[in-house]
Amino acid sequence: MPNKNHLYQYLRCTAFIGTAIIFAAPTAIFAKQLTPELQVLDDALPGDLINDPTSLAWDSFGSILQSETVTGSSIPGGQAAIKFTINKMGAKPYDAGANVPITAAIKKNDDVVIAFYARTISAQTKDGQGIVTVRFQQNAAPYDGFGETKQIIGKEWRLYEISAKSTMNIAKGDAVVGFQLAGAEQIIEIGQTIILSGTKTAMPETGPRPQSATTALLPQLEGKGVLITNSANKAWSIFGNGAKHMMVPSPNIPGTGGMAFQMTTMEKAANIYDIGAIVPIEQHIKEDDILTIAILARTTPNNGEATPGKLGIRVQINEAPYAGFADNMIDISSNWRLLQIRTRANMDIPAGKGALALHFGAQKQSIEIGQVFILNSGPQIGE
Repeated sequence: MPNKNHLYQYLRCTAFIGTAIIFAAPTAIFAKQLTPELQVLDDALPGDLINDPTSLAWDSFGSILQSETVTGSSIPGGQAAIKFTINKMGAKPYDAGANVPITAAIKKNDDVVIAFYARTISAQTKDGQGIVTVRFQQNAAPYDGFGETKQIIGKEWRLYEISAKSTMNIAKGDAVVGFQLAGAEQIIEIGQTIILSGTKTAMPETGPRPQSATTALLPQLEGKGVLITNSANKAWSIFGNGAKHMMVPSPNIPGTGGMAFQMTTMEKAANIYDIGAIVPIEQHIKEDDILTIAILARTTPNNGEATPGKLGIRVQINEAPYAGFADNMIDISSNWRLLQIRTRANMDIPAGKGALALHFGAQKQSIEIGQVFILNSGPQIGE
């Protein structure tokens, strides 16, 4: 039998992480990308991850249902779950339930699998165990689907796995996994949930694969242009008083090379740009070139508390009078996020003369920068 602890470890390490995409101008819209942490999970498990296991933002339905989010260190996976109270048994199992969004299209004959943590608090059944009917389906009338399975849910937290082969095509954005809960009057908690395609099981066959300490371009950025910075170099020039900086470990965070740059600002500076670091841009930027600036960052954990940070950025010529563009203030969370800014150059910057300035003076804070990527896709007609 597969070792379910492997999946437990990966689900737990990705609890409530997020991703953010920021735009410097209203140009094109980025496609949704996996965060670095979710990419680690995707790489470690068979098949392809097709939902966000860090989110419990599911659509609940049914007049006989009440739901609330519960948290606790004893909840496996993300230490959070949704508590569903079914006030009475429905005429049909689908009279009440919740839908988990699927982020990709499903094609006919695809193998898909869902793994989820659940337990029964109480149930008006002969054995006191709960009943959940699980179904892969289209989230629009006539709600066609496949793989419908009646799952008995025990009293203790357990990881349940249900696999199916698709009998239909479902477009991206239209697919969900439905938890049908009206099979009994019951109270059930369902926790972190993972959905994969291209595999019949969510269990790693050989355990988690180690993450290499690479500084290579992250998969989220592939196809977005030519890399014009040296991601292997974090020997950045530092300026300003009232701050300290150092390199700190960032194990298992792809793209960082295993180390992150940490800047700790003692107090708010008179100007945000009074404290900063300079990331060299090696190649020529031409006016009207479209740049994608991607910064992998988080605030340094402070005794387990989540303290938000603020990071200023600017693309500029790295000599007086420091002409530049793409001035932005970015909110930094306590979880690793790949923040992407898309902007158009409004000036030429010769090769070797450009830089991305990182400004840390907005407030008292400690920010870790795992990596900085700048990609140039050249001028694009219509943008």
